[in-house]
Amino acid sequence: MRIFLSFPSELESQADNIAQSLRNCDHDVFFSHDDLPPGDSFDARVEKAIESSDFMVFLISPASVTKGRYTLSELAFARAKWPNPSNRVLPVMMAPTSLDQVPAYLRAVTILEPQGSAAAETRAAVDRMLAAERAQSRGRSSWPFVVLALFSVVGSFITVRYATGVLQYSFVDSTPTGGITILPGVIFGLVIATCNFIFGVKDRFQLALVVAVTAAAWIAAYDASSVTLQSLGQYSKAVATAAADAGTADTTATPAEVRDTLGNNPFMGYVIGSVGGAVGGAITILGVLLTNPGFRRLDSVVVNWIAAIAAGAVYGAIVKFPDWLAWLVLFGVWQTTFILAMARGFPRGAAEIPEWLGRITTPALFGQRAAR
Repeated sequence: MRIFLSFPSELESQADNIAQSLRNCDHDVFFSHDDLPPGDSFDARVEKAIESSDFMVFLISPASVTKGRYTLSELAFARAKWPNPSNRVLPVMMAPTSLDQVPAYLRAVTILEPQGSAAAETRAAVDRMLAAERAQSRGRSSWPFVVLALFSVVGSFITVRYATGVLQYSFVDSTPTGGITILPGVIFGLVIATCNFIFGVKDRFQLALVVAVTAAAWIAAYDASSVTLQSLGQYSKAVATAAADAGTADTTATPAEVRDTLGNNPFMGYVIGSVGGAVGGAITILGVLLTNPGFRRLDSVVVNWIAAIAAGAVYGAIVKFPDWLAWLVLFGVWQTTFILAMARGFPRGAAEIPEWLGRITTPALFGQRAAR
């Protein structure tokens, strides 16, 4: 979990102890301005740091709630991200402070008043709130994500089936007919960007980046499969013509010959599809990792990469069947698994599904500091 620790300079020593205690539990803590990412202005960096965080610990003292202190600006950034502070913001009373001075936003949740070690009790409180958030996440509806997955699968299938020549591109084939339409990658990227938006990513550049990376992943996956297919096809023909004159034998595999080779050797289809799935899946996952810190969990990454390889392998195995069936299986397995894994992959930083998205889907289906 990424935690932003807000405190006045007068509490630096106590804040340092709390930060260390949280880090001992593998939390990523923004403790001071040195922890903030580079940027144009300090205000923008603080706002982005809070935007990328999953949680805030706010240390209350007369100094931290005094008008004009930067801690109140940090609290305003947090309020913009989490209108409801429940399970998002933990106020900790570090020094006697009149409740009349404490902002109403903090009074809306239980204020922790340590009786012993502030560091230990803050860590324990964060763990309890995290457990509550996980329980809440398990009860969160997945139907909006099912709808997004369905839209992605159907949209990708239609475009690759009926718009193959639209915006065709390849990283390795420069011929006019080389490559494949980028539309399925763009559609899938838009859906992934929507999932990122649901889970708190509001930066337009990051949302655009994940669309671009996903589109590139789709092209790279297709190119990797094509290159592997041609290489194996040429190898098979070279073996078949080994008895012929080596100087005159034609070892260039035609598309029909390659297809026949795959039909006679399904194992090659598994290899070709797996290579494409591994390449495309890795790049897609990288795009999400770059744009949403909440996805940086080993289990989410592994599940999605395995799903990509498996979907590619299945596609390669059934390539001898009608193209439409192979594409439908590919998109249905890979995209649906990825989107639903995203839905369950952000339990630590997941925001509630926006009300507008819930209204559209569910009823339709089922009735660190500056000078502080």
